[in-house]
Amino acid sequence: MSFIKTKGFVIQSIAYRDSNRLLKILTPEHGLITCSAQGAKSKKSTLRIASSPFVFAEYELFYYRERYRVQAANVIDAFLPLMEDIKRLTCISHLAELVLDVLRDNSKGKTSYPFWAYASYKITTDQDPVLVTNLAQLKYLSEQGFAPWIDNCLICGKDFSEEGARFYFAKYGAICEQDSCRKNIGSSVILDLSLGSLAALMYLIHNPYEKCFNMHLSEKIRREIINFSERYLTYVMEKDYQKLDMIKSLENFERGNI
Repeated sequence: MSFIKTKGFVIQSIAYRDSNRLLKILTPEHGLITCSAQGAKSKKSTLRIASSPFVFAEYELFYYRERYRVQAANVIDAFLPLMEDIKRLTCISHLAELVLDVLRDNSKGKTSYPFWAYASYKITTDQDPVLVTNLAQLKYLSEQGFAPWIDNCLICGKDFSEEGARFYFAKYGAICEQDSCRKNIGSSVILDLSLGSLAALMYLIHNPYEKCFNMHLSEKIRREIINFSERYLTYVMEKDYQKLDMIKSLENFERGNI
């Protein structure tokens, strides 16, 4: 048995029994850990806020027989703007689902903690949380070894012309406009990408977190990136993520399309 002190983000908070919570906490040293927070649902509990979803805090944990229990916690940032904005809350909930899926088989993934720190902050503060979320999930997949090949043509290796490229999801890569390259791929789910979108994706993949979420894109390229990000996520993870669909429904309602 031992006592551990660590900072961490609550990625998931699940109520169980009468007043307890089960927390998934993303930490820098131990990766994603599962902790019990006894009595945390009680209004008088000192752990009530620190066991809320997406809170950033310093935790004192009791560790015994591969189980963690929260003994005390000091909240560093409660990320209150998330709870006041349905769009931001939906975005970060979606990203949390992705992180939990990725870490299910590798809870010690070391890149996840700094990624979450940057991504959650930008989703909370940026004027376009939907774009940030789509950029973030592409960056995260790339960090996990699923970076799309968009530097040059997957077949001939040549740079792309002003016509852009055609992305073949089955090959995780982009192909130039030459017929000789395209007919070598065969049938596949495809998506056309403009040269501007390719440049934005390359910048995202090859730059550190503190730079890659600060891009200012035209509306056309923004739409292309979001469309590509959504389809690429579904293809790589073999799962249909649906939380962001609620934002689309809300935006359509606001425009009077529903």
